Amino acid sequence: QAFPCCEHKLKRKCLPSCFGSRGVLRKLAMGACAVVMLVALQAFFWMWLALLDCLVGIVYYPAVCLWRRFCCKFRSPFGANVHADEARSMPVKTVVVVGGNFGGLAAVHTMAGKAGFRVILIDQREYFEYTPGVLRLFCDPQLFRTMASPTPQGTHEFVLGTVTSVSLDHVIVSQISGCTRRIDLDYLILATGADYRQPITPPPSDISLSLRAASWHREAARVRTAESVLILGGGAVGTELAAEIVCHFPRKRVTIVDAQPSLVPLFPRQTTQHVERWFRNRGVELFLGQPLEKWDDCSCTTKDGQVIQADVVFVCFGMRCNSQCISGGDMHGCLGPRKEVRVDDYLRIEGRPCAFAVGDVMAHPSGEIKQAYYAEMNGAVAAQNVLRHARGKPLLRYPEDFAGASVMPLVYVVSLGRYDGSLGFNRLVINGPFAALMKWFIEWTKMRQMEGRPIGLLIWTIADAITIFLSRTCLKPAAKGSD
Repeated sequence: QAFPCCEHKLKRKCLPSCFGSRGVLRKLAMGACAVVMLVALQAFFWMWLALLDCLVGIVYYPAVCLWRRFCCKFRSPFGANVHADEARSMPVKTVVVVGGNFGGLAAVHTMAGKAGFRVILIDQREYFEYTPGVLRLFCDPQLFRTMASPTPQGTHEFVLGTVTSVSLDHVIVSQISGCTRRIDLDYLILATGADYRQPITPPPSDISLSLRAASWHREAARVRTAESVLILGGGAVGTELAAEIVCHFPRKRVTIVDAQPSLVPLFPRQTTQHVERWFRNRGVELFLGQPLEKWDDCSCTTKDGQVIQADVVFVCFGMRCNSQCISGGDMHGCLGPRKEVRVDDYLRIEGRPCAFAVGDVMAHPSGEIKQAYYAEMNGAVAAQNVLRHARGKPLLRYPEDFAGASVMPLVYVVSLGRYDGSLGFNRLVINGPFAALMKWFIEWTKMRQMEGRPIGLLIWTIADAITIFLSRTCLKPAAKGSD
């Protein structure tokens, strides 16, 4: 009974074949060594990055103060043709940024300290959350404080509330107190993103860090007590969630169902094969090419009538663009069939020369996939175009004038638990523990960048420039439709 695969043989013959395989032991030893090295490298890099953060800060903050004083006194925000004294007498332009996640914060950082502009950031939560990493919180909610922080402060104003209506010259904000506030504007950058299924997207009630942390603890308790978990959707979100559960709770029965014939189909074949092999080696059931008929909190039914049950069901497909505020104003005509905001090559909302949309909420003619990296680049370009419009300069086309190509670089990391993953940069794919190390490095430095910390700003200024350079030269993006 202990060895059902070898019942027809003697136990002495089964033991060497089941437990004495040198190949199996070698793989286990190599895996253990990789984990130890990964943990050691993380500790090493964390120590040096923290030290570098302190050293750079000593130089960065005084330098920024001196530069801003110089700009206010001697430089015109409206270009060389306008004298600084004349510029100070000109009316200040109000830029309203709606949404305080990747795209919105990138726009705010780009416009930080620009004289002649008043920047107002509006968000319905008082914190920023690193969405690409939150799937780990389903299993380890104690990590929440490393993936979220209060909305960064700076030269901009912050308004806590929900924008209920957007018009050409103003927005209406519903504040927590129940009062409404009108904010007049000259420029708008809409970065409201899209809603995924809760709790991946915070519910409206989670306005503070403490409330959000409590939600993650409740969700982690559901996963911890379940014996079986069903994941509907085999894209990046469903794949990473399933991997976290398998990594933290290897005894749970995990099932993934998706209508596509492969997992993470938007990424190259090397990533798809590595991800599927990783799951199959750990006994995860994959029902691929199985369209769903219906589902509920404890089961799903496929089109061919197969019923799959589980203690917990997570729906990891579909998203809803957060464009309700557009529907309530005089700009509703720019919405597409999925309620996405249509923009032109300059990220301007159709027919609105002073309004821009970035990230998941908008649909760009290039049809790029929705990721945090692209939302950041959108936000930076939109902010630059606001500055250029105010100065009477030609706007930047996205992505041609920004990336020097008709498409942005394909940059991604699919994490498979804590110690494995798949890293991709255009045609280059690296699978294994190195991808997990890069995921940690990106997460740590990106959080510092969003907080406005000098180490994050420095690293990602360099990294973004190198990414664009490599994509233009030696690691060009693959043609559409190719693997």
